[in-house]
Amino acid sequence: MSFKARDYLAPRHWPTWLGFALFWLLTRLPYPAVMRIGRGLGRVMYRGFASRRRVTMINLQLAFPELSDSERETMARAAFAHLGMAIGETAWTWYRSVRHISPVEITGKHHVDAALARGKGVILLQAHFTLLEMCAAVVGSHWPIRAVYDSPKNPLFAANLLKHRSRHLEGMIDNKGIREMVRRLKHGEIVWYSPDQSVAASHGGIETRYFNQPVLTTGGTARILRMTDATIIPFIPERKPDGSGYVFAFQPPLALDASDLTQATQQVNDHLEAQVRTQPEQYLWAHKRFKPPTPDHPNPYKR
Repeated sequence: MSFKARDYLAPRHWPTWLGFALFWLLTRLPYPAVMRIGRGLGRVMYRGFASRRRVTMINLQLAFPELSDSERETMARAAFAHLGMAIGETAWTWYRSVRHISPVEITGKHHVDAALARGKGVILLQAHFTLLEMCAAVVGSHWPIRAVYDSPKNPLFAANLLKHRSRHLEGMIDNKGIREMVRRLKHGEIVWYSPDQSVAASHGGIETRYFNQPVLTTGGTARILRMTDATIIPFIPERKPDGSGYVFAFQPPLALDASDLTQATQQVNDHLEAQVRTQPEQYLWAHKRFKPPTPDHPNPYKR
């Protein structure tokens, strides 16, 4: 469905339109300046978004109990700085060209090409790093890709996000649309998938562990693999801490035994956790990932 601005002229949408205008104004600046402003915005969000700061600190305490409080606070501040840079990157990919961003180094591209040569589809497996929008713009310029996503609740933002992502991607697939993922993979296409967020048991969540915490995780990766025999290529995007460039690393195929759904889902969790541990400050910690899988487990976000 095409984006029609006239469908979103009601007063309730005006704050979102103002945000889009600020995005556009931000991108009139040189890219390095946008990254500097993004880091500053991250510092403001750390101070101003108390609820998200609290969720982040709880997640870091659960994931890294071996760190001191001050070390976790330093990591949280860095995570918000990266989140701020992600806002600048999102604005840039919407209103400017990725030809004018900081240098991007891509490694392991041959793993994707070799997997595509099999003709059975490729799952790009990635944790929810804050580089998502930049990944869509850069990786989408190398291969035709469809991305799995959870549509934002704000209808105007959701429609605009879909519009701008469609500039770089072949299409978007709702995260509940397993049939569509399977169909695309059976046609030998690439599906970009990040199954590391909490999923209710009623929606297929399986009790597993993540950072040694009990969680519910979608079993979709293993289920899709059973039906498609696709190749799973792990993908780790890295933003240099000062915003001066990027490294996008495609790893060798992940061997996953999909015959045991729980074991395979745990293997996916373990691999995504390993991705996050390489650069924890670039992960999206503001999401309530460690929701209890059953009422028998304490809810860490309600203490």
